[in-house]
Amino acid sequence: MKIAINHVLIQTADIEGMIQFFEQSLNLENGYRPPFNFPGAWLWGDDKPLIHLSEISLVDKEQWDYLGSQKVASEMGTGTIDHIAFSGSDYQELIERLKHYKMEYFERTVPLTGEYQVFVKGPEGLRIEIQFDEQQITQLRTEK
Repeated sequence: MKIAINHVLIQTADIEGMIQFFEQSLNLENGYRPPFNFPGAWLWGDDKPLIHLSEISLVDKEQWDYLGSQKVASEMGTGTIDHIAFSGSDYQELIERLKHYKMEYFERTVPLTGEYQVFVKGPEGLRIEIQFDEQQITQLRTEK
């Protein structure tokens, strides 16, 4: 059996801020979302939905029925995600975008593999990682 991530659901207190973060940092587009009976958004990239946002509600029964009790999640947690990782294709474009929107980020290299990581700080403590292969970064450094 093969599996792949279809999308990630992020429950947020600031849906507009989270939409703006993903639009600006990763150039995702706020696109079609099925007509769920609670507020939310789907952010698309490469013609598919990647990030599903849902506004946290402690009173919306329809949302509770679909996603489970938010009261339980807010009291006990549902598991901590440190970051969400994406593969990137244009390092320079990403860095220009992050600087343009004055987004805080830091960079690292994975030991032995040479993969290059750019971590971006988002709303509500969320972090995203964009990975670039060693060959792309080496080529950029050679051109300078």
